[in-house]
Amino acid sequence: MSSSLTFQNQLIIFTWITAIGLFISLIEATLKIKYEKFLEMKKRESSIKRLYPN
Repeated sequence: MSSSLTFQNQLIIFTWITAIGLFISLIEATLKIKYEKFLEMKKRESSIKRLYPN
C-alpha cells in the first residue's frame, strides 16, 4: 500500500509540474506574439513617416 501511495504522489507532482510548465509556455507565447505585433506596428509607422514626411 505504501508504494501505491508513493506512485500516486509522484503522479500528482508530475501533473502539477506539467501544468505549470504549460502555463509558463502559454504566457511566453502570448508575450512573444504581442511583442512581434508591436515591432510590426513600429516598422509600419516608420515606413509611413518615410513616405509622407512633414
